[in-house]
Amino acid sequence: MAEKIFINNTLAAFQITLFVREGEFPYNQDGTVTFTLDPGETESVSYGSDTNMFLNGLTIFSIYEGDLFSSVKFVTAQMSELDNLLNTNGTITISQVETDYVLSGSNIFLDAVNDAQTVEEMRAAIEDPSLGLNLTAYNALSEAQRDEVAGVLLNTRPVGGYPSIASVQASLDAAINELVDPNNIYVSAGAVGGDGSIANPFGTITDGIAAVNPEGTVHILSGTYPITSQILVNKMGITLLGEPGTTLLLQADIIALLITATDTTINGLTITSDIPYAKEFIQIGGTNTTLLNNTIFGPPQALPMSNWVVNRAVVPQGGINIVVEGNTFYSLRTGIYINPNVTGEIDNNVVYNTKGGFLVDRAFTTFVDNSWGIPMNEFDIVLFAGTTTGPPYDNLQALSAANNNATISDQRG
Repeated sequence: MAEKIFINNTLAAFQITLFVREGEFPYNQDGTVTFTLDPGETESVSYGSDTNMFLNGLTIFSIYEGDLFSSVKFVTAQMSELDNLLNTNGTITISQVETDYVLSGSNIFLDAVNDAQTVEEMRAAIEDPSLGLNLTAYNALSEAQRDEVAGVLLNTRPVGGYPSIASVQASLDAAINELVDPNNIYVSAGAVGGDGSIANPFGTITDGIAAVNPEGTVHILSGTYPITSQILVNKMGITLLGEPGTTLLLQADIIALLITATDTTINGLTITSDIPYAKEFIQIGGTNTTLLNNTIFGPPQALPMSNWVVNRAVVPQGGINIVVEGNTFYSLRTGIYINPNVTGEIDNNVVYNTKGGFLVDRAFTTFVDNSWGIPMNEFDIVLFAGTTTGPPYDNLQALSAANNNATISDQRG
């Protein structure tokens, strides 16, 4: 529910109807509110709902001796003059200028933004919930970064002030996007001369890793990233976070990602290669590594699978802990080759068209709710000789049932 104050500074009475729309479609009028505004009267009018409070327009019928007209106006696009008047002002005043009635607006919260003289005053103005800004990205900033953003809004404020709340929002978003936050570094394929901000991202993932703080996030923006030299993930606790549409294309006979740091996360990447290489795409050497929501696949190879190049999605080195969840691996010789004494959880992944989905070589990882697509794997889970016959591989019937009837090759003898 929204509320707006209407002031009548004329001798006429007005019958006013507000048209309320929901969403972006300019002709969607889901509700109307009609009221009478007598001469000299101030009235607070409520309208809309939590999801429906955008004013699409209004009609004003004047009731005064000598008036022979009514005024009808509609908003047909956001950011129009009438849109700004109706939807960025808390108070609408009707005045008479000669024979015309004139609408004007005021917003004490927007006035506070335009009257601010210090960073502290600007912060107070933009952080006031009554102004109605979307502060999601702003609230994620540090105090120093909020000061920096407020300073930008103060120093770049138009001479006549910000004309609308929308213009404040646009300036706020631009200032945030130009921040260089070492905890959140951005990368865009092929970008040149970047500084790691959203507005000016680095061009390579390696540059992003070099710039990010330990435990920070490298945001990999949508695009195709040719990989011709190895990407070394060597900072503790960092996350490589891919946007939808992010693809790493291996174009050399190398391991694409080598993870040596602890507590890292690889999330949301698609990784493939131009031709099959006898390498794993990701090698994990740092314990407590998490792989989430990635898709790793190889180019097609002719059957039989026994002749396929030994390309693998993931190989963890021995003795570390891993979490692998929500990934998709396909068209590979192997999904994951799990080396001795590796522990951790491998859950909710989809693996298909491999000779062996998960190869367990004396490891101790658990498997829960993994599933298998088409074309089928030759085997879904393979237990190599020397792997424990105790937990978690003591009950193969239960292991299969817990993983959507996985086919299991037990080579333990």
